[in-house]
Formats: sequence, C-alpha cells, structure tokens
Amino acid sequence: MYKPKNYKANCQVEIPEGLLNGQACGNLAQLKYGRTTIADSGCGPLAVYNMMKYLGRRISLPEVIRELEIYAAPLGGVFGSSAILMTIFYWRHHIKFRLVRKIKKIDRSRAGMLLYWTKRPVFSGSHFVFYCKGDDGRIHVYNRFSNSEDIHIYNSIGDAIPQKRICMGFALKNKNFGEVKEK
Repeated sequence: MYKPKNYKANCQVEIPEGLLNGQACGNLAQLKYGRTTIADSGCGPLAVYNMMKYLGRRISLPEVIRELEIYAAPLGGVFGSSAILMTIFYWRHHIKFRLVRKIKKIDRSRAGMLLYWTKRPVFSGSHFVFYCKGDDGRIHVYNRFSNSEDIHIYNSIGDAIPQKRICMGFALKNKNFGEVKEK
C-alpha cells in the first residue's frame, strides 16, 4: 500500500551515512512505512537499503521504502515486509541471490539478508537483518536489534541465531561489491 505522503515526509528526514543500524533509534524512527513506521515494522526496508549500499547502488532510503510499500508491504506494512514479495525488488534492480537456510551456507556467503524468528518459530515475530563478512572473516550483522545502533560481530551466524529460528536467507551472488564504511 503505497502512500505518496510517506515518501514526501521521508525525504525530509536526515539519514545517517553508511550502513544503518537501530531502526527504532534517532532519525530512523521518524520514517513512515505504509500504515506504520520504520521503528515498528521497517527492518525489511532497512536491510534492503543496507544491501543496496553494500553493492554500491545509488538509491536513497526513502526510495527503497517507497518501492517496498508498493511490492512487499501486504496490509500496509503493519506486519512488516514479505520476504517472497521482496524478490520483485531484487528482480527490478538486477540483484542476484540464492536462497539459503543452512548456517554453513550463510557463513560461506560474502553478504546477504536474513529473515529469522525473534523467539519461538512461528509463534513470534520475525526480523530482517543485513550481514556481510568483514576483513577479519567474521560476520557483521546490521540492525540485529532494532533499539541498538551497534554493529554486532560474530564468528558464525549460528553464534547469533540458532538454526531452528532461521526462516530464509538471501545470499548475494553479485560480483561487484561496494565498500563497507564502518562507523
């Protein structure tokens, strides 16, 4: 459910440089997403924005939100973004990925997005994060917690998220990756 007034309002919000964390922190919490806000159910747009930034693509966060409101926000985004419908965004922007669910395959990938259950599978909410390998070979997870602006670093995705809680991963296959700018 696309809302043109959301796009206009979101363009007025100052967005920090680099990859983003903490959807419920600072200026990010002011952004509108469908019938709700990024703070409430905007982990999907934030993960997609981080992925696009990592790939070196020039697209603003308000533009990502606008497109996902159109393609991937069933029920006005009240329950977040649909992982399946997000593939329309990937297709439109020529993002190559493979679906992964196993921790070993996620750890072997260079970067991607991950959707997981926040607590018990099926009986809790779900959350999108963007992950990438740092120069040290460890996994850097962005927006791991919506109320934390920190980058969380793990030796393995399994250290952060148990296998049984992983819903779906989108491992990037694009060859040209951008530069990751740390805070």
